[in-house]
Amino acid sequence: MSLSLSTLALTAASGYAAGTSLFWAAQGRLIFGKASKLRPLLSGPVAAQQMVQALRLAVTAKVELEGWVARPTQAQTNRVLIYFGGRNEHVGWASGMSSYLGPWTIYAFNYRGFGQSGGRSSETTAKADALKIFDEVWRLEGSRCVELVVMGRSLGTAMALSVAARRELSRLVLLSPFESLEQLVRKRPVLHSMRWALRQKFDCSRDAATVQASTAVFLAASDTRIAHHSSLALAARLRQTVPVCVVPRTNHKTLPRHPETQGALAAFLNAPASMPKLPNLPGIAL
Repeated sequence: MSLSLSTLALTAASGYAAGTSLFWAAQGRLIFGKASKLRPLLSGPVAAQQMVQALRLAVTAKVELEGWVARPTQAQTNRVLIYFGGRNEHVGWASGMSSYLGPWTIYAFNYRGFGQSGGRSSETTAKADALKIFDEVWRLEGSRCVELVVMGRSLGTAMALSVAARRELSRLVLLSPFESLEQLVRKRPVLHSMRWALRQKFDCSRDAATVQASTAVFLAASDTRIAHHSSLALAARLRQTVPVCVVPRTNHKTLPRHPETQGALAAFLNAPASMPKLPNLPGIAL
């Protein structure tokens, strides 16, 4: 019996060591995942009034990111939004937000290794790329831009907060934000047991404490990936009072593409920048 117990313990230890080694070596791939398909956004009330253009952005000498820009065709615009997606998310759908927002120019780029973007993603590369995206958009739009908004969803809120902490922008929108990756793995026993090997920590709380931009937070009514208390704890770190929207009939995956989310987002972004607010909809506000 003692031999079999010893063998079992040795097997378990070997499995733990192998799992930890894999976790250490492949964190970027495990954290970011891989965009498997493009999930569409249903057209909004101002559909067919924008022109979408494919983009390529060189972030290093060897790596280009795949992206898109949507511009209104029937109105001059000086309002620009940059979107950062979540884990496993192909952001090609984001240009469709212009059919809800109206006269906004919208930029979105796939992370490294997603879609036709080259390279592999990590916390360091994704945050560096996010700053390069922001700077390139500012180079293209800055001379006529009176409002520049950054928006991030789930994992993308880390990139959005990193940009907001280091660049000046008008407003910030966070969908399902979180405090840190270390905090998220606490409820996942296997990952929590390997937390000491977590090199990519995505400490959003640190960036949140320095953000100056007016911010709105959107949460899914049912979210099993990022608990509301984590999102609210992050929101509490921001310097300004943050309006929070809980969108009915949504979950972690459907939140960004739900028509009610898009409608509330349009109401927030199209309000005067000096008086940003979320719509007072029944059951939607905390």
